[in-house]
Amino acid sequence: MEVKEIIKNQIIKNETADLDALKKMYEIYSGAADLDEESSLGHEDFAKQDESRESARSLKIRINRAQHLLDTFKKLDFSKKTKVEPGALVKTDSLNFMIGIASAIFEYEGQNYIGLNTDAPIYQALQTAKTGDKIAFGREYQIVAIL
Repeated sequence: MEVKEIIKNQIIKNETADLDALKKMYEIYSGAADLDEESSLGHEDFAKQDESRESARSLKIRINRAQHLLDTFKKLDFSKKTKVEPGALVKTDSLNFMIGIASAIFEYEGQNYIGLNTDAPIYQALQTAKTGDKIAFGREYQIVAIL
């Protein structure tokens, strides 16, 4: 399997794990929002119920957004690229970028990779770069390859 496919799959695996964690948190807060109607409840119980309900609602929005972003990423065209665009893997002298979704940095075979969405400020700097170019964004990156 080529490195681009491995990196894509690792990002999907990482994002799926994050999504599963959000779903578990949602279940916890949803459960806390359901109070036993038969128990004697005080104002503090209802306040906690409201907080749990609001947290669950917020988590549901985050889950839906994360699921949409992951689904969109999975549908990208990951064929060989010659320019920086969604579906490209941009290899630099220090950090490698998979374009299409924001994701946490991880290491593979001694190199660092990160998912990058097209809204990220560094994407604007990378977008017009070609292999061999240097771009400056907080530090200097030399483009080694665009796959």
